[in-house]
Amino acid sequence: MKILKKGDKRVAGIINKKTLGEDALYRISSLSYRYSKGGRYLIRNTLSFEVTELTEQENTALSQLDDAPVTLDFIRDNGLEQLARSRCIVETDYDEAGKYRQVIFLLKTMAGRKEGITSYTILPTTACNARCTYCYEDGIAVRSMSPDTADRLVDYICENRAGHKVSLHWFGGEPTAAAHIITRICTALSEREVPFTSDMITNASLITRALAREAKEVWHLRRVQVSLDGYRTDYELRKRYLDPAGHNYDTAMRAVHYLADEGIKADMRVNIDTENLPRIEAFLHDIKAEFPDTSNISLYLALLFQAQHSADCIPLYKELFRLSDIQKQLGIPQNFASDHKSVRIRTNYCMADSDGKSVVIAPDGSFNNCEHLPEGRSWGNIFFGVTDPALYKRLFAPVLPDEQCEKCPFLPECTPFYKKGCPGWFEQCREYHSLRLESILGRLLEGTDSERLSETEEQ
Repeated sequence: MKILKKGDKRVAGIINKKTLGEDALYRISSLSYRYSKGGRYLIRNTLSFEVTELTEQENTALSQLDDAPVTLDFIRDNGLEQLARSRCIVETDYDEAGKYRQVIFLLKTMAGRKEGITSYTILPTTACNARCTYCYEDGIAVRSMSPDTADRLVDYICENRAGHKVSLHWFGGEPTAAAHIITRICTALSEREVPFTSDMITNASLITRALAREAKEVWHLRRVQVSLDGYRTDYELRKRYLDPAGHNYDTAMRAVHYLADEGIKADMRVNIDTENLPRIEAFLHDIKAEFPDTSNISLYLALLFQAQHSADCIPLYKELFRLSDIQKQLGIPQNFASDHKSVRIRTNYCMADSDGKSVVIAPDGSFNNCEHLPEGRSWGNIFFGVTDPALYKRLFAPVLPDEQCEKCPFLPECTPFYKKGCPGWFEQCREYHSLRLESILGRLLEGTDSERLSETEEQ
């Protein structure tokens, strides 16, 4: 037995056992995940992220716990003490969900709570120069932020950041359709000596070389997610630009080059469903030829929202992971941060579960917890603050895991916010997490560690 990958030492310090109960009976923890390939056997603690490799004999002994609990003598006789101390094996009355909640509480307590709002997702406009066939914002009223609202937003950030550096996340619509508003906000923040960085989700079709330079120098843009749809014909058929002669696949590719040339990280998100799947492999070869210098570009494959919620999403995910392996073989960098593949447990999983440290701001200045939630969920605005205290309290209140989630090994990787009301929740989430983790563990056995610290953890 050997530890193949160390996990989160903070969690290990909370859950690891120095001594084991002599009279207890033991079982495999529901927060353990086992994987085997090519005669090698792994077990991962999904709370601490520690991965241990077992010998065949140790794995055979561990499998006996599937049938019935065992004594401490059995654990000792078969060399499984390390798994019991690291909580892959636990007492029969051990409460995994309770321990998970305790870990999150203790980590938040140890970290302390910063006052102020430090993360702002801003929609400068809901207008867009494309009419994507799958757009979930179809039907939303087209609104753009006025200069007066932008100026008030700057005041709001200054009043609520509590002296901290802030992160601005530009979203839309197509945010660059309101580039002048972004410049107005960022210029004002700089003039008021507010330290900030920004990132953006965009189709990139409006980004020129000059705008990329302005984004670097004025917007303090560090990273951009560029939404793509695979092969050229699929891209142009699905994006449906209002001006296809001026905005098209070539425009987007040039924009990625402009961004990368300025040192801005360009993450290409490739939306996949059954329609464009057959041509994604050819598209990956095109990207390899298009970007011989990969120092500032990466790419990740993601199912469209509609495909994720379809009955055949698991076969689609299997193809996605197969294509990701081809991408790896081609040497195209992969953006693993997008799937929350961190070796440190997250005490909050998304902006909606951020303990009030982040907020979404619509073009009219209204607040929300998540850009994917309906507009009717707004609980305030930049002019009057919290206008619906009851909704605010309910959205930000701690949420206990659903009963069906309490025994799921992937509980620590899931947001407790709003649960089935969360737009990111889907029926086959457990099967998806299994596929994703087995892809990670398979690569670990191959000698490739596909998990890395997030940017904030690397600093």
